[in-house]
Amino acid sequence: MKKISLFPLLLVSFAQFLTMLIWFNYSAILPIVKEEWGLTSGEAGIILSSFQFGYVLSVFLFGYLSDRVNPRYIFISASLIAGISGLLFGVAAEGFWSGLALRIIAGIGLGGIYVPGLKYLSGIYPPETRGKTFGIYVGALVVGSGSALLFSAPLISFFGWRGVVVITSIGAFIAAFMMLIYRVNPKMPEYPPMMSFALFKSLFSNKKLVAMNLAYSGHMWELYAFWGWVGPFMVYTAMIHGYSPGDAQQIGNLWAGIFIVIGALGTWMGGELSDRIGRVRALKPLLLVGLFCSLLFGWISSIPFSVVILIGVLYGIIVVGDSPIYSVAISELSTANTIGLALGMQQVLGYSITIISPGVFGFILSIMPNETIGWGVGFAVLALGPLVSLLVLPRDYKESLNIKGAKAT
Repeated sequence: MKKISLFPLLLVSFAQFLTMLIWFNYSAILPIVKEEWGLTSGEAGIILSSFQFGYVLSVFLFGYLSDRVNPRYIFISASLIAGISGLLFGVAAEGFWSGLALRIIAGIGLGGIYVPGLKYLSGIYPPETRGKTFGIYVGALVVGSGSALLFSAPLISFFGWRGVVVITSIGAFIAAFMMLIYRVNPKMPEYPPMMSFALFKSLFSNKKLVAMNLAYSGHMWELYAFWGWVGPFMVYTAMIHGYSPGDAQQIGNLWAGIFIVIGALGTWMGGELSDRIGRVRALKPLLLVGLFCSLLFGWISSIPFSVVILIGVLYGIIVVGDSPIYSVAISELSTANTIGLALGMQQVLGYSITIISPGVFGFILSIMPNETIGWGVGFAVLALGPLVSLLVLPRDYKESLNIKGAKAT
């Protein structure tokens, strides 16, 4: 078998990394913007969730189009949409409504990145390496998401929150240029599907596909609320340990960024493990550990800061380690000419949940008698996600015959 170059994987992964800086640049500045704009925790959570709302509005359409149009072109166009809206947020956003609108548009743009990228890779790399391939690609998403928090720590003091948003938005334009000049295209379906009721029905009549999508939704309930609120939580924790508000802002965002970025190790490990032992067998232990981390994490702000960091690192690895496994499973359960559509549906279902969970977290913080209880209950509620995922995982999922050592589960 002819060896396939890693360059397309590395290129599209790096391009995704650059665009994903936009996703969590708002989380990095949330405490500052909340105070400057006079937002409640609930309003700040709504803006946080609005990005996912925009993402859900566009991701299914972009997924469908990626089965019919070269996904490289979709990636380029979507990067430009996300980059422009990110720049406008940094320059022109002045309050709740303008911030809300621009974050929705940014979400619409990012909806054309992840799934078209997966479709691009599916047209280049074979199924037997897809766990590792998708794991690296999802790892780039994770690193990009967390890097916005990492970069903000030293940059906010020099450029202010607006400068941080502008700087982290520029990467989307670089990503578009990279994908434009690299002209290697994936194999496209000879007969791409036409949108029809029968096509939708085929997605919902496959019980294993539906079960895997429900499990993914539970995973997303936990993941994006954790990513969205771990920065403010670590800022709060740093203040509990005696840091000034300014220092706590930098230290909290720095460690939150590390928790998110180190999750790339989890996606690589999860994808590699699923190639070796099977998709469902790899998912179960990751979900169990994630559940216990959710129940524990919000209550530990007053224990030694070094212990908080160690638990946060573990949580950051585990909470996202199962992400690529769901996407690989969806690609295996779909026909070759509907992979993009099926992945788009997966994203719609999963990210619809992420519209709710960060807002629920913010609401819990608003109604609890004090912040300590609010953080504890807020993170504990996230445990519902992995619990549901464990309950709905398909018991008779037959692993790909290309997976060495995998058996029917």
